[in-house]
Amino acid sequence: MSRCGSPSGTASGEQSVGMALSRQSRLCGPKEFSRVFEQAVVSADAGFKVLGRLAEQQNSRLGMAVSREVDKRAVQRNRLKRVIRESFRTHYLSDPPRRPAADIVVLPRRQAVAASNEQLFDQLASHWARIDDRLRNVKDGAIDGANRNPAAGLA
Repeated sequence: MSRCGSPSGTASGEQSVGMALSRQSRLCGPKEFSRVFEQAVVSADAGFKVLGRLAEQQNSRLGMAVSREVDKRAVQRNRLKRVIRESFRTHYLSDPPRRPAADIVVLPRRQAVAASNEQLFDQLASHWARIDDRLRNVKDGAIDGANRNPAAGLA
C-alpha cells in the first residue's frame, strides 16, 4: 500500500492510534506538494523552512521532506518527523475553526538535528503563527511580495 493509504487498522481513514496522521491530514503525491511550492507563503529560520498555502479542502494537511542531507542517521530524521507531526497535530488539528485550513510543507535543515525536542516545538510554534498570519493576509487579499514564494525555489 502507498505511504498515503489508510492507516493500518482503519478502513475509513480515521485517525489511528499512534503517530500516523490520517490520510486526509497529509499531502500525498507530487501534485499536492507542487501546488504548495507554486504559490506559498514562507517562514524560515536556521532549523526549518515552512511553506503554506490556503487549502482547497476544509482541513489542514501536512507534507514533509526530510532528506538524508539533513542527517544521514534515520533515527534523527525520524525524530524530526515525529516532532513535526505532533506539533502540526497540536496546532492545526486540535482546534481548526480558529484558523484558515492550510496545506503545509515542512523542510527541516541540518541545524534542527542539534536542537532538543522542546526547542523544535518552540520553533515550529513560531512558524505556525507566522504562516497563519500570512495566510490570513492572503485570504483578505492584503499579501505583499515579501511573503510569497512565486519562484517556488527551495534555496
